[in-house]
Amino acid sequence: MSTHQRPTAPFDPYADQPAEPVRVPTWMREPETEHTLTRPERLRLGWARHSGKLLGGVAALVTLSFLAVVGTIGLGVYERVRDNEPILPDRRAVPGQVRPTDADGNSVSPWAATPAESFAAGKDAIVTPPAKAAAPFTAKQVAEGLAKVRQVLVKGRVDRSMLVVNDPEPFLGLIAPDNRDEVRRDLADGAALNYVTRVDDEADPRLDNADTVRARGTVTYRATTDPDGIRVLEITTSFIWVYHFDLWRAQEYPPGAELVTVRDEVVWHVPHPDDVRSSSRGLWVHEAASTLYNADCAGIKRGFLALAPKEPLRSRPSARPTGNVYDPGWRPGDGESC
Repeated sequence: MSTHQRPTAPFDPYADQPAEPVRVPTWMREPETEHTLTRPERLRLGWARHSGKLLGGVAALVTLSFLAVVGTIGLGVYERVRDNEPILPDRRAVPGQVRPTDADGNSVSPWAATPAESFAAGKDAIVTPPAKAAAPFTAKQVAEGLAKVRQVLVKGRVDRSMLVVNDPEPFLGLIAPDNRDEVRRDLADGAALNYVTRVDDEADPRLDNADTVRARGTVTYRATTDPDGIRVLEITTSFIWVYHFDLWRAQEYPPGAELVTVRDEVVWHVPHPDDVRSSSRGLWVHEAASTLYNADCAGIKRGFLALAPKEPLRSRPSARPTGNVYDPGWRPGDGESC
């Protein structure tokens, strides 16, 4: 059986289709209302507008900081290579060098386990021999000369007027008037470090105030004639001066890391009063030489004492003696390498 239907034309996709009515969305038909932004929304919008600038600024700051750190490290490495020093300083004690510490791990004494442990403190270390006549000088003249030398050692190496205040006048007052200008020149060009100790005003760490200096040495004398034919009482002082600086966390370093050692030999002349005018009578600095250990080379060149920096990034050249400053065989010409 078949069903007869009215024939229809095939569907033409390109033919015009009946238009459907346009429908407007509901939200477009509603009246416009204002929306007040909340604080979080304002912050998000502000961040969106400025985030690029802020990120750029932060990136620039990080880059500059990184370059500064790299530059500082590079300078420290360059100075160590230049001075033939190890690139990374070794804080570990040499075998046999163990710093004594208390129950809390703090250093028991800056002098412990160092040669200076047995040295006398301050001016008590300066002991002169008995005064005897040394023709043409009487025993009294010898005693006066020895007393003057002891005074000048105290003022030059121990007293805080020279050490910290950097006031040379008390020292100069003990020197013969005709020799004072030469001593002032030595103070100005740094050569006076051979016979006086001045601590750098900018020294970091600072000189310790409690137990500042220990020393050991000898004082000898003889009667002789100087190159100008003047009879003089020649007094020779040879001392090891050890200065304690207040190094932070010293217990992390080997024994003696906070100590600066000055080994000196000074020849003092006392002219016979009959051979010179009144302004030349008294004590003269005739010759002086010294060797320094664990001191900052920059300070040495200026005539001042400072502890060699210990932190890797602050490292600078330090004095390295060509011989052992504690060795009895030390001689004034041994010097140090800076």
